[in-house]
Amino acid sequence: MFRPARIAVSALVLLFLWWLGSQFYADYIFPSVPSVWSAFTSAVSRGVWVEMVGDTLLHTLSAAGVILLIGLPLGIVIGRSRIAEDLSRVWLVFLQTVPTVVLIAIALIFIGANTTAVVTVTVASGLTYFMLSVVQGTRAIDRDLVEMAKAYHAGESVIMRAVLLPAVVPYVLAGARIMLGVAWQVTLFAEYLVGSAGVGFQISSAIKLLDTSGVFMWGLSIVAFTLLFEYGMFRPVEAYLTRHTRRS
Repeated sequence: MFRPARIAVSALVLLFLWWLGSQFYADYIFPSVPSVWSAFTSAVSRGVWVEMVGDTLLHTLSAAGVILLIGLPLGIVIGRSRIAEDLSRVWLVFLQTVPTVVLIAIALIFIGANTTAVVTVTVASGLTYFMLSVVQGTRAIDRDLVEMAKAYHAGESVIMRAVLLPAVVPYVLAGARIMLGVAWQVTLFAEYLVGSAGVGFQISSAIKLLDTSGVFMWGLSIVAFTLLFEYGMFRPVEAYLTRHTRRS
C-alpha cells in the first residue's frame, strides 16, 4: 500500500471513530461530523473563518520566524561555547519552565491586550524548545571535521556554512516541528486570554455560548493547517535538505 493510501486510511479510521462516538452522546456534548461541517460552512460564508484563521496564522508564523531568526545562531553559539552555555543556562531554564499563563500576565501588564503580546508570549514559549534542539545538534557534530577545516585555514564563516549548518539540519527540522506545535498551542491560549482576534478568541466565544460544534470546528481547522504544514512544507524541505544522506 502506497504512503498516501495509508494516510488516507488513517484519516478514514479517525472519521469513523468520530462518527461512532457521536452516536452515544447528544450533539451539544459530542457534535457529529455534519454539525461541525455546518459550523464550518457557516463561518466561511460569513467571512469569519478566513479572517480569524488569517489572524492566527499571522501570529503563529510571525513568532516562528522570530524564533528561527534568533534561535538558530544562538543555538549554534551555545553549542560551541561553554561560556555562552553558562551565561544562557538560567534564561533557558526560566523560559522552559515558567507557566504560559504567567508569561501572558506579564505581557498584558507591560505590552497590553494586542497582537504584539500574543506574538511575544509565543516567542518566549517556543524559543527554548528550538534552541535546545540546535544546541544538541551542534554538540553532536564530529569535532574532527571542524579541526580539519581549521587545518585548511577555513574561517569561521566557512566552517559555519560548510560544516556546522549541514550537520545540524536534521536537528533544526526536528526542533522546528516541536516549536511549531508549541507555537500553535500557545498562540491559541494567548488569543483566548488576551482577547486578541484569532481562532483562540473564537473558541473562547464558542465555549461561552455552549457551541460545541464551533469549538470542534475551530480546533480542527488548526489541526488541518498543522497537517498542511507537515506534508506541504516540512516533508518536502526535509527531503531536499537531507537528500545527500540517501545516496549510495
